[in-house]
Amino acid sequence: MRLAVWDPDEPFRRWRDALVQHAGELHLSVDVIDAGAEPDEQADFALVWKPPQAWLAGQQQLRAVFNLGAGVDAVLPLMRSHAPGVPLIRLEDAGMGRQMADYVCEAVLHAWRRMDDYAALQAHATWEPLVLPARTGFHIGLLGLGHMGMAAARRLRDLEFPLLACTRSGAPRAPGEFDGPLYDIQRLPEFLARCRVLVVLLPLTDETRRLLDYATLRQLPRGAYLINAGRGSVLDQDDLADLVEEGHLSGATLDVFDPEPLPAGHRLWRMPRVRITPHVAAQTLVGPSAAQVMHKIAAIERGETPGGVVDPRLGY
Repeated sequence: MRLAVWDPDEPFRRWRDALVQHAGELHLSVDVIDAGAEPDEQADFALVWKPPQAWLAGQQQLRAVFNLGAGVDAVLPLMRSHAPGVPLIRLEDAGMGRQMADYVCEAVLHAWRRMDDYAALQAHATWEPLVLPARTGFHIGLLGLGHMGMAAARRLRDLEFPLLACTRSGAPRAPGEFDGPLYDIQRLPEFLARCRVLVVLLPLTDETRRLLDYATLRQLPRGAYLINAGRGSVLDQDDLADLVEEGHLSGATLDVFDPEPLPAGHRLWRMPRVRITPHVAAQTLVGPSAAQVMHKIAAIERGETPGGVVDPRLGY
């Protein structure tokens, strides 16, 4: 079988070596090609990160496409137009869950320990111990509870913060997976009203695009903190900036933006209570990702349906 890799962010040889290694462990014979260097070569499977439309349209024998990241919003529209009927399969964790849990927990602790307040005091050379909010009343709300959301939830539970979550259906993916209050998206205002910290880990779909605008974010309690590590287009960045400037929100940690990179002149860069990272909360790890892809291909070869197949109607 032939595997084409399109990933402008990683050297092709790293993917080739890892895929060949894991294919050998599974007794699969593979020919891995660099789609960027050999765009006209046909492949049975493709591993992609934001591939060009023309290249995808030129692939005529694909059996499945693997997205090299947690979100599929960049490739799904291309698949609908140029590879209808070809399964799109996302990575399920592959080392990203631990990274996301680390990122979210650091941001939650930053908010809980009032580190932005201490930074403001430091700027004025002011020595003033601040009252720490009671952990039992510091509710962390998870908006989105997929693989990344559950990884963050498990770690936050270990830190003994009270958790609640809101998802499209209001039901856990598996019985007992999440034991806190769980709201469906129709009860979003009720959910937001209870959040001291809102952790946004939603996929980008037609329903979630610009979901968090001024009116919606205003439903958070005064002094709430926002963390967005899902998709930038879920959040209206200017509305968020307004609410931080007005003091309704105490601050934010943002890893994703629309557009990316965040333009140099955007006021979010200059806001001391907004922390910005360049889409690094959960980066694709070549080794674990290659292993997962090859196990999914092995399942397909056995006539099985692998995990992570995207539902085009839902967008995830």
